Amino acid sequence: MKFYEKYPQLKQKNFLSKVLVDTVFSTMHLENQEVSKIKIIKIVDVILKEKEMEGKAFFTKK
Repeated sequence: MKFYEKYPQLKQKNFLSKVLVDTVFSTMHLENQEVSKIKIIKIVDVILKEKEMEGKAFFTKK
């Protein structure tokens, strides 16, 4: 079984974005690095849009 078959919700852009933001924010917080969640959300959005434009995005348009 492939990874995305096991976790199909990761193909949803909103879900993937939330998971990435929460993971980065919590990891940085644990390492005592102060970064606002809003800044992380903006960075994740830009990266996902770039990947989508390059055709490297794997998420569905939902």
